[in-house]
Amino acid sequence: MAENKSLWDFIGDMSTLDVVTLTGNLTIKVNDLQGEDAADGSGKAIKFAGIMRQLQGNILKKDAQISALAATHVSIDKDTVTFVKEKLSAEETVYLDFHNETVKAAGIARAAMAEGIAKLFVGNKL
Repeated sequence: MAENKSLWDFIGDMSTLDVVTLTGNLTIKVNDLQGEDAADGSGKAIKFAGIMRQLQGNILKKDAQISALAATHVSIDKDTVTFVKEKLSAEETVYLDFHNETVKAAGIARAAMAEGIAKLFVGNKL
């Protein structure tokens, strides 16, 4: 259930951006996920949100084997902190490239969303 958040909570959330790239092994049982009837009549469709809920639950289990490869925090004033695991393997550098591209894409998306919200308040004068 979504919790009720205030406008100030929303503004606080919009003022920062966090991207964390995890590596490791997590297993979920697709049969345990609640699906909805597929639009094409082919049976049950599994929603991505259900998969994410399962993954979030599994991260907290003792036998989960995950580690942070990289984490980036960006503030509204563009102050940025990035953590990167030491001694990356060749395979892990591919994940770091993915992480960096995700940070870039999330920043672009966040800026577009902020611009859209600003237009709601001040009109199309931006």
